[in-house]
Amino acid sequence: MDFAPIAAGDRAAFEALFRLHYRPLCAFAMGYLKDGDKAEDLVQDLFFRLWLDREKVNITTSVKAYLYVAVRNRCLNAVKAGSKVRALNEEVDDHLQEEERTEDEHTERIARVQAAIEALPEERRKVFKLSRYEGLKYQEIAERLGISVKTVENQMGSALKTLRIELKDLMPLLPWLFWLGEGGG
Repeated sequence: MDFAPIAAGDRAAFEALFRLHYRPLCAFAMGYLKDGDKAEDLVQDLFFRLWLDREKVNITTSVKAYLYVAVRNRCLNAVKAGSKVRALNEEVDDHLQEEERTEDEHTERIARVQAAIEALPEERRKVFKLSRYEGLKYQEIAERLGISVKTVENQMGSALKTLRIELKDLMPLLPWLFWLGEGGG
C-alpha cells in the first residue's frame, strides 16, 4: 500500500489502512504487553499519531513493515516504563537485537507467518483468525461458527501445533502469534 495518498490527506486510504492492519497489530502488541486493552490503546494511538503527523512521516519501507516496527518500539517503551522490566530483560534484549535486522527480513518473516496461516485448512484458519486477529473467546467463536467449544479448542490446538512446526525457526521472534497458548478461551 502506498502512503502518499494518506500523506496528502486521503481519509478513505487511511481508513483502509486501519481496517487492514488494526486487528493483526493488536494481536502483535498483545504478545508484548499481555493486556488486550493496553495493546488496543497503543495501536489506536499509533494510528491517531500517524494521521496527525501524516505529512511529516517518511516511510522508506513498506507501510506494513513500518507499522509493525512502530508497534514493536511502542510496546518495548511501554514495557520499559512498567515495573516488569527486570522479568522481561531477556525478551527485550531479543527484540532489540531483532531491530538490527533489515526491513526486508522483517517483511519476509511477516509474509511467512501469513502464508502459514493461510495454508491452514479452512475451518482451522477461521478459528485461528477469530481468536488471534479478532480477539474472540472460544465460546464466542463456537457461537459465530455454529460449532462446539470443544471443536474450537481442537482446531486451535491443531492450528498452533502446525504453525509451531512450520515456523519453528521464527518462534523466538513470534511471541504474539501464540499469546494465550492453547487455552485462549
